[in-house]
Amino acid sequence: MFYLDNLTINNFRNYSNQQLEFYPNLNVIIGDNAQGKTNLIESIYYISVTRSFRTKRDYELIKWNEPFFFLKGRFTRDNLYYDIQVSYEKASQLKILINKNQINRYDHLQYFPVVAFSPDDLLIIREGPAIRRRFINLFASRLSLRYFQDLKDYQRVLMQRNFILKEKRRDSNIRGLLEPWNQALISLGSSIVLFRSELTKQLAAEVRTFSDNMTSSHERLRLEYRSTISGAENLADIENDFRYKLPELFDQEIRRGATLIGPHLDDLKIYINDFDTRHYSSQGQKRTAALALRIGEVNLFRRQCGFAPIILLDDVFSEFDSARQEFLFLFLKKYDGQSFITTSADINFLTEKVSKDLKKIYIQHGSVVDEKSRAFD
Repeated sequence: MFYLDNLTINNFRNYSNQQLEFYPNLNVIIGDNAQGKTNLIESIYYISVTRSFRTKRDYELIKWNEPFFFLKGRFTRDNLYYDIQVSYEKASQLKILINKNQINRYDHLQYFPVVAFSPDDLLIIREGPAIRRRFINLFASRLSLRYFQDLKDYQRVLMQRNFILKEKRRDSNIRGLLEPWNQALISLGSSIVLFRSELTKQLAAEVRTFSDNMTSSHERLRLEYRSTISGAENLADIENDFRYKLPELFDQEIRRGATLIGPHLDDLKIYINDFDTRHYSSQGQKRTAALALRIGEVNLFRRQCGFAPIILLDDVFSEFDSARQEFLFLFLKKYDGQSFITTSADINFLTEKVSKDLKKIYIQHGSVVDEKSRAFD
């Protein structure tokens, strides 16, 4: 089993100095709004992935008027211990130690799988394609370092190609200037499209199963990867389609000064009962769809890693009716990994249904004010 055994937090968000111990199973974090529940979940995510699910800027995580933040925790997996230290100072690089050995930030992506749901995940459903691309890029990068490297290289090629289109548009040799970047764009872009397409198919199966169970099959959730290049299912055909379509857009790209085809413009379409959830769904349905995406991630991580990842659920019960709340708690009852839930509501009626070890952590003003452990027979 894989779980976070303990955590020390220094100067992270509204926490000054806090030490916590967790259950390997279910941990319920309770407190009023703006007390630090989400910040605690964020610190767990950060020490696992070395990035936040709320901001791209590390300096925003430092407690006000402090020069640094520091996180220390112990992960346990198959009776092996991994002591992690993550520290950050303004105008300095992030420092990561695993069992006292310093490692690169991006090498840390796949070590400790954790999946977080937050209210901001509703943006995946209701906003434009960019946020859905960000979702699939982060997920794919955590599954495959090859994808992560291809994505970084593609973004570099795209930037250089756009520079030529914008700044060299009057150069008589612009086609020659673009040619090497076109070849790199086609090669890298096609690999990214193929990986995303295959990942979407796997994710779609997991998402649909969870959604069917949660809604008694009343809301049939479907995913579709929408590519600007090709709907082909093998690399050679995608590359051929890309190579064929790219010259057709040359004049438009010159006028716009930007690349008008490629995975940077693709979308992950999400449907409920064949209606686009972005436009035709309630808040409760959007929340169910967003949660299903995260549980789909959980199951695909489990398939790749061979063990259950940690689940973090922040304010997940909002806008869920009692039936969906109960289903989710019973899902966690059966889950064979560690999970964390934050709530400001009285959920005793739900916790009584969970016949497994349970820990309640009460938060007030960035401090733990009470911890209660309970083992159900």
